[in-house]
Amino acid sequence: MKKDVLLLLIKEGEGLTVEFKEKYTPKIIQDIVAFANSKGGKIILGVTDNCKIEGERLSGKMKAEIFSLGRNCDPKIEVNVKQVEEVIVVSVDEGNDKPYSCFSTYYKRFDAVTQKLNRNETKSIFDSNTTFNFDEIVNTKAKFDDLSLKKVRAFYKAAGIKYKVTQETLPNILKSLNLMENNSINNAGVLFFAEKIDQFFLHSQVMLLAFKDYKGTVIFDRKEVRADLLTQFNEAVFFLKRHMSLQGIIEGTRRRNVYEVPQEAWREAIANAIIHRDYRFGGTSIQIRVFPDRVEIISPGRLPKGITPKNIGEMSSRRNEIIADMFARLDVIEKAGTGIIRIREAMENENLPPPTFIDKDEFFKIILYRPKGVSESTPKNVLENVLENVLENTLSKLNKTQINVLREITKWPSITNADIANKLGITDRTVRRCIEQLKTNNFTKRIGPDKGGHWEVVDKSKSKSKSKK
Repeated sequence: MKKDVLLLLIKEGEGLTVEFKEKYTPKIIQDIVAFANSKGGKIILGVTDNCKIEGERLSGKMKAEIFSLGRNCDPKIEVNVKQVEEVIVVSVDEGNDKPYSCFSTYYKRFDAVTQKLNRNETKSIFDSNTTFNFDEIVNTKAKFDDLSLKKVRAFYKAAGIKYKVTQETLPNILKSLNLMENNSINNAGVLFFAEKIDQFFLHSQVMLLAFKDYKGTVIFDRKEVRADLLTQFNEAVFFLKRHMSLQGIIEGTRRRNVYEVPQEAWREAIANAIIHRDYRFGGTSIQIRVFPDRVEIISPGRLPKGITPKNIGEMSSRRNEIIADMFARLDVIEKAGTGIIRIREAMENENLPPPTFIDKDEFFKIILYRPKGVSESTPKNVLENVLENVLENTLSKLNKTQINVLREITKWPSITNADIANKLGITDRTVRRCIEQLKTNNFTKRIGPDKGGHWEVVDKSKSKSKSKK
C-alpha cells in the first residue's frame, strides 16, 4: 500500500471496510471475522478512533499470532499483514464460504461498527451468500469524466474530510470509499457523484408533496428532485423544514426552538428511505408526503428478509451497504442500525404517538404524526372544553380510560387504534370499546373512511349555547 493511499484512508476515518486500533490485541479477530462476512477490509493498527497516528511496530511474534487467529476461525480466514510507514495494516478479503465465526460467535460489519450477529442475522448471510447488492454492481456505462469533482468536494466538506480532490486523485478517492470495483465505477459511485444522474438512472428521484387535506387530494406544494443522493437528502430535509412549524420550549431560564415533529426523527427516516430503497424498481420514486396531521415517507422495496414492522429496529440489515456507509460518514444516520430506535425515542421524548411502519405492495412506509393535526374548524382549546364537559356531565358515565382515549383523539385526529393502545398501554379491544362509548355519548365522530379518515371531537359547550339561542 502506498503512503498517499494509506493517508487518505486515515483521513476519511473508519467505515464499512476500515477499522482503526490504537494497539494490537487478539480481539482484532472480531474485526477479521466481520470483514470476511462482509465486503472485506483493512484493520490499521497504530491509529486512534479520531484518526490520530500513534504508530505500532510489527514483530515476528505479533505477525505469527495474527496469522494463527485467522487459521483458528471456522472456516479459516487468510489475512495479509504488513508494516506500512508507522502503522500495521491487516488486510482481509471478503470470504467465499460465509458465514465465518470465531469461538462459535459470528460478526459482521455495519457501516463503521463490528457487530455480533444473532441467529436470524447469521441465517440471512447464508440466504444472501450468492447475491449482490445493487449499489456494489459495476456500472458499465459510467466513466471518470461522467463524475463531478464539485460533488466529491461537497461530500468531503460535509463529512469533515480535508483532502485535495482532483482528476488525478479521484481514482484513489473512489477506491477508498468502495465506489470502485476492478477500476470501474459502481452504481453507488454514480448515484453520489455523477454529473447527470438521469443519464444512468431515470427512476432515481424523490417526490416531495404537501397536502391541504387529510386524504391527499389537494396539493399546495410539490417538487421533484432528480439529483445525486446527498442532494436528494438535503432537498427533502429543507422541504420538511419549510412545512414544519417551530415551537418555543422554555427550559429553566432558556428558550429553545424545536420542530413540531422532532428533526432527528424525520432526518433519520429520510436517510433510511434513500439507503434501503430498492433501486432495481423502475418507474418508482421515494415520496415524502406532508399532511395536516402526519408525515409519510415512502420508499420502493419491502423490508429485507427476516425483518418485519414488529421486529424492525431489533435486527441490523442493509439493502445497500455502500450507500449506508457513505451516509454514516456524514453522521446523517446512526451507526450499527439503531436509527429506528432513535426515531421511536425522539417521538416519545416529545410526547408524540409512536411511528407507524407499513410494509406491503413492494413499498415501505414510515408515518410520523404531527401534534397539530386538528382541523381548522376545531377551536384550539377544544380539548379543555370537552374534557371539562366530560367531567362535569355525570350522565355521560365516562371513566378515566375513556377520557384518556378522547385526549389522544383530540391531539391526533388520524391516530389509529393500535397507536392509542400503544400510547396508553391498553389492548385494541379496550380502545374499540372506549371509542364506541365516546360515539354513543356524542363526544366524537368519524369523518371519512376507516383508512384515510380522521376523528373529530364534538365541542358540546357550543352545541348547548346554540340550543339556548
